Amino acid sequence: MKTIMSCLALLALAVFTSVAFAQETAPAQPPAPAQEPAQLAPAQPLAPAQQVAPVQDPTLTSVEAKFDTTSDNKDQLTKLDVYFKDSDGQEVAKAEGNEGRWNKNSTHTVTLQIEGSPTKGQVANGSVTLTLHPQRRNKWSFNYKVTLKFSDDTFITRDFSGCLLTEHDPGRADSFK
Repeated sequence: MKTIMSCLALLALAVFTSVAFAQETAPAQPPAPAQEPAQLAPAQPLAPAQQVAPVQDPTLTSVEAKFDTTSDNKDQLTKLDVYFKDSDGQEVAKAEGNEGRWNKNSTHTVTLQIEGSPTKGQVANGSVTLTLHPQRRNKWSFNYKVTLKFSDDTFITRDFSGCLLTEHDPGRADSFK
């Protein structure tokens, strides 16, 4: 008797699970005659709603340059222009006319204004150009770091050390490569 009850329980479990996990949503139809594996219909392609959309390149959302003045300060009337250019040399962000005294051993952050909607691919190998506009003799020694932030919350940061700008050599360009 125990064996018969176990068999009935197993049969009921098999019927229950096959009905519970059936994936057919159409009304039940009479079973089709058994087919050989070679006669099965080919797999259907994904419906358009299930296809994955192409990933877009993230866009540049902010550019910051942080300057650490070292042994020689930047004078009060000396202005600094900061430009970020893409890999084709096109200007994509700028901050012009940054003035004020930047003392020895001080830190100043400059936020650049972005022009257009450059993508990460366009700016990843870009460059930074700095131009000093001294009102008199000025020698400014500094290190700086540029941080690019993108729409997908990723960052690219580059550090540049041992920099010097003077009235005789007022500009420099540093590659992001």
